[in-house]
Amino acid sequence: MGVIATLLPNSAHFQRLRAAIRDRHELVPCATWDALAEACETHPVRIAVVDLYATGEANFERIRQLKQRWPGLSLLSYSTITMDRVRDVFDAGRMGMDALIVADQDDSPRQLLARIERAESRSLGGEVRLALGEVDPSVRDAVLLVITRAHEHLSPSGLARLLALPRRTVSQRLAAAGYPPPRRLITWGRLIVASRMLEDPRRTADRVAANLGFPSGSAFRNVCQRYLHSTPGDIRRRGGAAFVVRALLRQVRQANAQTPGPRAGMRTPAVAL
Repeated sequence: MGVIATLLPNSAHFQRLRAAIRDRHELVPCATWDALAEACETHPVRIAVVDLYATGEANFERIRQLKQRWPGLSLLSYSTITMDRVRDVFDAGRMGMDALIVADQDDSPRQLLARIERAESRSLGGEVRLALGEVDPSVRDAVLLVITRAHEHLSPSGLARLLALPRRTVSQRLAAAGYPPPRRLITWGRLIVASRMLEDPRRTADRVAANLGFPSGSAFRNVCQRYLHSTPGDIRRRGGAAFVVRALLRQVRQANAQTPGPRAGMRTPAVAL
């Protein structure tokens, strides 16, 4: 279960969010921006859902401060957007807002839950960024993309397009840094996100598999065995996402150790997850 801090003065929006996530996450309601910052300080908050106009005018400085202080925090704006507020949406994005939920347009229970699950992936990406240590920027971006896009049917060609690099170049840079080739790296990204979901004991392997687009629960279990020699239950007991990230980076270190001489783009992973 994750912790979500909210700054939603509109009680209908708060109740809609609570109904959508049910008991999947703990909600910490906050009445002010200061209370929101305190919640992030005192709770393991991964996601914050805020109304940009909670105090009247859009507060971009508060957004910037939150992202600067907690870079792994995923910020979602859940606001009523009118024509005179459209420009604020772009300004909020520049300051670090990760996603926009438009009230009464894309806030059905299914849509809200999907946004929260994607925000979990982005939050996890911030944690993994620290664990990667110093690495070639394109390799780092590839790892983060396969995590933040884990809910999508990402392909090696799609990953290359997102990186604005030829597919062959992506493969070469990953190999030079000791990372798996694109197709396997995409699977690792899905496994990392799946393992974060499994940290919630109420989430079954079948449900995680369905959320992430695995063909079936059995297919998901087979991937866990092939990549991690573990069942979903083992992954949960061994630490969830932290366990899977350590396993990936251990493979990276082993690949680098087996290749004599310096490798382009190679750095020792920090493994601080």
